Amino acid sequence: MTGNWNGGRTKLEDAGLTFKGFYDGNFADAFSGGKRQGNGYAQQLGFGVNLDMGKLFGLQGGTLHIAFNQRQGRSVSSDFIGNRLAVQEVYGAGETLRLTELSYEQNFDHGVVNTKVGFAPMGNDFGEIEDGCDFQNVGFCAHAQNLPASSGWSDYPTGKWGGRIKITPVPSLYLETGVYDVNPGYYEKNNGLKISMSGSTGALIPVEAGYKMTLGGLPGEYKVGAYYDTSDAASVTNSSDMQSGRYGFYAIGHQMLVNFGTPKRGLVAIAMVSYSDPTTALFQGSVLGGLIAQGPFASRPNDFIDLGYVRAILNKRAVDAKEAASNGTLTNLSTGEGVLEFGYGFRATPWLTIHPNMQYVMDPGTFSYTHIPNAWVFGLQVKAVL
Repeated sequence: MTGNWNGGRTKLEDAGLTFKGFYDGNFADAFSGGKRQGNGYAQQLGFGVNLDMGKLFGLQGGTLHIAFNQRQGRSVSSDFIGNRLAVQEVYGAGETLRLTELSYEQNFDHGVVNTKVGFAPMGNDFGEIEDGCDFQNVGFCAHAQNLPASSGWSDYPTGKWGGRIKITPVPSLYLETGVYDVNPGYYEKNNGLKISMSGSTGALIPVEAGYKMTLGGLPGEYKVGAYYDTSDAASVTNSSDMQSGRYGFYAIGHQMLVNFGTPKRGLVAIAMVSYSDPTTALFQGSVLGGLIAQGPFASRPNDFIDLGYVRAILNKRAVDAKEAASNGTLTNLSTGEGVLEFGYGFRATPWLTIHPNMQYVMDPGTFSYTHIPNAWVFGLQVKAVL
C-alpha cells in the first residue's frame, strides 16, 4: 500500500533491511440467535523488519526478525453470541501493543538445515493450516484452537522464548522439533512487551513432519505433529488434582483437487484434526474441513471463494461432571461447538483484499454449559499489505 518509498524501499532491501507491515480489520454483526443481537469491529496492525545478516555483516544465511503487533476492538463472540471460536480472528491476546518476534534464523548447507532461536510465537513454525486465514473465524485461522487453549503452545501474536531446528533432506520432506518456554504471564494485557522468563511453568517440546506430494499431477502437502508440555495442570474434573505434564497431536492436509489453468488457480481442500490430553484439556479437540476456490474466474485470478466447517470439542468428562453436580438442573449439554463459514475474497488492488462472509454458529453455549440459540453472523474482513 505504501509503495516503494520513492525508491527507498528497494535501496533498503538491497542493503539488507526488508520492512514488513499489514492491517487486518474484522467487522461482525450477530443478527440472529446467540445471547443477543449486536455488532463490533476488531483490528490488528503488524509491522517489523527482517535484517539480512549476510548483506549487513557477512553472516551468510542468517536473518534477524523483529516484529510488533497492535490489536484493538470488541469481541462479538464474547459480547453478543457467547461462543468459543471467535467470529473475528484478530480479537484476542490482550488488545495491546506486543513484541511479537525477536529471533535469529540461520540456514546451513544451503537450507537443508534451518535453525531459529529467540522470542517468537511457536505457531509461526508448527501446526499451521495453510490458507486457513482465507476464513474470518479463528477456528480456521490458522491453527487448531485447542492447542494453545490446552497447553503452553503459543500462536501469533504472542511470542515466547525458545528455538527450533528444521531439516529438509529433500525438497518434498521436512522434519522439525524445538523447545519453548511455557509462561502464562505473556498473555496478560499489561505484559505485551514482557521479555523476561519470570512466571515460567515448564517447557513445551513440539515435533512435526511434513511431506509434499502430487495426486494426479496436483500439488498437496500433509503434516503431522505432536507436543509434550512439562507443566503441571489441573484435572478437568477436579481442580485440586494436579497432573504432571500434558500432551497433544494434530494432522493437517492441503490438497488441490482441480486446476483452473494456472499453477496458483484451482480448487483446494483443507482438513485438520487435533487432540489434547483428555485428563487436563477442557478444550479437547478440533476437526476442520474446507474448500477454497483460488482464482475462480480467469478475469479474477487473485480472488477466492471459501466454504468450511470447524468443530470445537468440549471434554465429555467435564460435561458429565457438570451435569452430575447440577442435581438435574443441567441436561443434554452439548459436547461441541460448530461453525460453518462461506465467503468471497475480492482482491481490490494488489495490496487490498475485501472478504465478506457469512458464519453460522451451532451450539454457541457449549463451553459455558448453557443452551444458547444458534447464531447467524455477517462478517466483513479487510486485509491490507503495507
